[in-house]
Amino acid sequence: MILLTGLSSSTGLRVAKKLLKSGHSFNALVKDTAKSADLKSKKVNLVKGSLDNSESLQKAMEGIENALLISPVSENQYKIEKNFIDSAKKAGVKHLVKFSAIGADPDSPSLILRNHGQSEKYLKKSGLRYTIIRPNIFMQNFVDFYGQDIKKKKQLKLPLKNAKCGYVDIRDTVRIITKVLTTNGSKNRSHDVTGPESLSSFEIAELFSDAMGKKVKYVDIKAKEFKKDMMDSGMKEPLAEAYAELFKVVRDGVYNQVTDDIYKETGRQPHTFDEFLDDNIKYFIKQ
Repeated sequence: MILLTGLSSSTGLRVAKKLLKSGHSFNALVKDTAKSADLKSKKVNLVKGSLDNSESLQKAMEGIENALLISPVSENQYKIEKNFIDSAKKAGVKHLVKFSAIGADPDSPSLILRNHGQSEKYLKKSGLRYTIIRPNIFMQNFVDFYGQDIKKKKQLKLPLKNAKCGYVDIRDTVRIITKVLTTNGSKNRSHDVTGPESLSSFEIAELFSDAMGKKVKYVDIKAKEFKKDMMDSGMKEPLAEAYAELFKVVRDGVYNQVTDDIYKETGRQPHTFDEFLDDNIKYFIKQ
């Protein structure tokens, strides 16, 4: 039996839908069962609770063999994830899959990477069998957060200078998470999950220009302006601040990585950025 968390995130929700489509049963820990009504099925047990509530965690973990840990970015993220790991060990969970990030490091200047690094270190020492999934920056951010600027103003604004990044399609990340949750492989391993190429923001602007048939310009901005843009796109200030901080690390080259982990685990090559654009081009050219 599988336990899912983080269904309020794009990754967690996509994993749930993929598992449901493939006929797997699972428990899902959710704060509001009504908001997860579209997942109601004889194969899905929605458990009301939260990651920081040990009582609801114990209930959700009854009979669980494989658990997925996805928690929201916050100041106390490590404390929350530590509690989940302790609860999983107490409940006899056999395998814990942790959603992390490339560059995770307990000593990182980035809050996001520091929290993930602390959690990874604690998980490895817990005695639980584990798989750590560290995705690169998602291609879907170019729709969700930068899409309006690209579509309306024909500009891509990021604080990355010439830094390259092995952007990954969230669909490929979901595929590898689903695979390790439903098989006996990949125990006590960490996967750095990337797309098949590392691209600069200038190169991505050129790809957008070719796909849209209109010139898209890359505009290099300061971290402070990036934070404001993220807030204008609907992101709350603490989260926008955390991502502005993270992108300083991306600018320093830490995310200039390409791995073959997706292919090795799933037998399928990850999507290229061109393929991502082909699948989403209607968003950018539709009036």
